[in-house]
Amino acid sequence: MEIDFEGCFGDRRLQLRARKMISELFTKCVHSIRQISNNNASQQAWYRFLRNDNTREEEIAKQITDQCGYATKDRVVLSIQDTTEINLYSHKNRIAHDEAIGKTNSPKYGLGFLVHPSLVVDAWSGFPFGYSDVKIWNRSNDKTTKHDRKYLKLPIQEKESYRWIEVSLNTKKDAI
Repeated sequence: MEIDFEGCFGDRRLQLRARKMISELFTKCVHSIRQISNNNASQQAWYRFLRNDNTREEEIAKQITDQCGYATKDRVVLSIQDTTEINLYSHKNRIAHDEAIGKTNSPKYGLGFLVHPSLVVDAWSGFPFGYSDVKIWNRSNDKTTKHDRKYLKLPIQEKESYRWIEVSLNTKKDAI
């Protein structure tokens, strides 16, 4: 998968690193920096890229979703959604506990974040074009119960299940 990050980060080296990272994630079918990297120096390069103030998660996701939109122009496609959790509990002593990390589905060991992507595939062949939208969030560590939040009276936009609608609307809006 070739994603063009031209002009995204204000630095050609960061653009090349982003392109390499996305390519290796897809071709090696792995999700771990340790599995992508051949050595410690390569691992450190990935971590520096991800910690760089010029490489924002939003910009990387925008480029991926924009490329998907261009690739699917005038095609009949399916948008497949589901939610997964990234549970970081086994790394709890090594990660920064900031606003990006919260509760996941496991009541006792849930520490991490949730991802709800929309994978776009060709309706006839099943060929994957990429992601049309990706929603990433976490649950607050002080999240109250449904009863305490008066869940049934909340507007749909304030409910976690709204992600299904939101991702569909974004997919439709961003379709070219």
